[in-house]
Amino acid sequence: MSLFSKIRNKMAKPPVGDLHADGTSGLRVDRKEGMAVVDLDSISRESQAGMVAEIASRSGLDLFAGSIDHGYSKAFAGQTDTCPRCKSPTQQYMANFIYTTDVACRVMLAPAGYFCQVCPSVIVDEKIIAVGAKKGFRYRRVVGIDYFEKKAADYFKTWNGEKPIFVLDENEHLTDMVLKSEIGAPSASAPVRVREISKKAKAKRKQADAARRRNRKK
Repeated sequence: MSLFSKIRNKMAKPPVGDLHADGTSGLRVDRKEGMAVVDLDSISRESQAGMVAEIASRSGLDLFAGSIDHGYSKAFAGQTDTCPRCKSPTQQYMANFIYTTDVACRVMLAPAGYFCQVCPSVIVDEKIIAVGAKKGFRYRRVVGIDYFEKKAADYFKTWNGEKPIFVLDENEHLTDMVLKSEIGAPSASAPVRVREISKKAKAKRKQADAARRRNRKK
């Protein structure tokens, strides 16, 4: 799991304890993007809750606590002020984004979501997630929102207005999400099986959640 925060003047000192932006394990600064990335994998589980609370507080944004069905990329929406689905205003929140990589499904707490104030939709600034992806992992795309195990994660029912297809590996772990407009019909020789997550696939979704939690503890 990673945690992303905007670097501001008021964040001149490190977020917590003696972590520093000088190569110390756990904190990486991307000055080009003006952001700091905290790798929670390098921090004890006991300290993670305090780190999350500290970064969320310093971001000046509330933590999203609703539910989400529909996701849009910022690049697709073209803006972040208005919901592409219902044209209502949006509000920026911190949220725990589930994203796929070439290695495993990950989660990242980041100020990357602009949530509709009327319908269960969010515009995601994928650039933030891509920059903050764990070193050694190649970012693919955001697939849902996690709620720190307080309740079941929400996986997008639509992405950019289309019903997504979730890609599972041979162990039924979530590896990617694609749209029908992006690919042709999958062939029988495809290296992975493609199936749509529906009510009938709840068990598989729980397996993906379990795998993600195990990866977070490593």
